[in-house]
Amino acid sequence: MMVVAVVLTLPTMAIAATDQEVIKGTFSIRFPQVKITNIEKTGVSGIYQVETTSGELLYVSSDAKFIFTGDLLNIAGDATVNVSENYRSDKRVDALKALKDEDLVVYPAKEEKGEVLVFTDTSCGYCRKFHTEISQMNELGITVKYVAWPRYGLQSPAGQTMVNVWCSNDREAAMSKAKSNEPVSAPAGKVCEQNTIQDQINLGHQIGVRGTPAVFALDGRQLGGYMKAGQLAQQLGIE
Repeated sequence: MMVVAVVLTLPTMAIAATDQEVIKGTFSIRFPQVKITNIEKTGVSGIYQVETTSGELLYVSSDAKFIFTGDLLNIAGDATVNVSENYRSDKRVDALKALKDEDLVVYPAKEEKGEVLVFTDTSCGYCRKFHTEISQMNELGITVKYVAWPRYGLQSPAGQTMVNVWCSNDREAAMSKAKSNEPVSAPAGKVCEQNTIQDQINLGHQIGVRGTPAVFALDGRQLGGYMKAGQLAQQLGIE
């Protein structure tokens, strides 16, 4: 009888699924198009943070019967802590540091006090408005580095304009023309590669860019979208 008892209990132990397995199994059935890259516990009992390949964060009950969207806030202390944004910021740091100036459009400050990376689209109204603030941002000591993020993809009109901007011998001038709604053509006789733009589009999705302009500090914080030069300086702690 003892042997029988052991044999009967082994299958029960083998089929006991962990919470993570339950969540993965449920997503594979209900949301097969959503690919999960990471699942980890949160500070809330019975709630897991699920990260997808698009960079989106979801919060899921341990039995996978409930899904919450939006940011998780910790209000236990004196200050409200955005747990989700802190996680995203930590993940962004290495990705943003991997960007090289030679692959960006850079407007350097003469006496640099701060630096921002801005995911931009030449057809975006608020991106154009942001661009009018760059000279003042530079005067305040802020270097602005543009990352390509045409909202409708590489093959959209804006995407192809940005390919031409990045291909230009003077990217800064070409970008200013594009942001003024002037046509920017590819340099004569030059074949413009498009992989850099696509890589930056992919990076934007990975770190959670949802619209443009998307302004990031080097520590991974998303500072916001369109803002005036003085507002950006304040965000960076520049007086």
